[in-house]
Amino acid sequence: MENKTLHISPMPHVKRGLGVNKIMLDIIIALIPAVCAGIYFYKGDAAKILLATVLASLVAEALWNKFVKKTNWLTDLSPIVSGIILGLIMPTYVPLWIPIVGSIFATIVVKQFFGGLGQNFMNPEAATKAFLITSWAAVMAKPVVDSTTAASGAVEKTLTLWNQILGQASGSIGEVSILALLIGGVYLLVRGVISFRAPATFIVASFVMHSVLGKEGLLTGAFFLAAIFMATDYATTPMTKSGQYLFGLVAGICASIIAVLGYNPDGPYYAIIIINLFTPLIEYYTSKRVKIKKEAA
Repeated sequence: MENKTLHISPMPHVKRGLGVNKIMLDIIIALIPAVCAGIYFYKGDAAKILLATVLASLVAEALWNKFVKKTNWLTDLSPIVSGIILGLIMPTYVPLWIPIVGSIFATIVVKQFFGGLGQNFMNPEAATKAFLITSWAAVMAKPVVDSTTAASGAVEKTLTLWNQILGQASGSIGEVSILALLIGGVYLLVRGVISFRAPATFIVASFVMHSVLGKEGLLTGAFFLAAIFMATDYATTPMTKSGQYLFGLVAGICASIIAVLGYNPDGPYYAIIIINLFTPLIEYYTSKRVKIKKEAA
């Protein structure tokens, strides 16, 4: 019998031809529409934050690899992906040190402390957003505006559905345009990087739950960003088909409850990290297990 060497590696496992760098490059391309929309609506403020998060992620990755004596200071494109997504979930009014600290936390604490790419049990960007809000709530909170500006908030309700989809200067950088996020999502679907199961279920479950809770209207960009770029994370979400449906369903319901009943616009990000904790359990109950019958000696 021919002896073959089997290479065993931890999950996630990807299809042949979909190398890590190819996947990361596709995600970067998919994020470009959201980046462009964010810079269009928030101008230089958005560009500075995105540049800070990407550079800080790269430097943090390089320093960590040097610390653990890895030969390559940058092993893949994942720090760039993480930096872009983290920048997109940042509001533009925060001081620049906030996204820099967030990038270091996401790269070192959430990712590298647990073994690096593919070994983290929680989405790094969503976990970082929760960490920053918890640690510096006053800084992350939207500044108090004067009465004139506050009164203009009523104008947002008169926006047409098309304006809400196309884009508006509301929320974090990457949440301004649902259309831009959907373009990125379609690109990833066509490229075979993600499946429709978790994102579609997440959005549908969130919309239905919003209606049940009496909240009418279109979901915010945060729901679409979380559904497309976080609910599809290979390392922190189920790999089984039924598991992906279940993850999207529970995360979507949780996101709406937090956003509506908790009055928290960052509900989708909290929902992602909460359900991330149940991913091993979901994977266990949705995996096909082969029973081996022991024969009597």
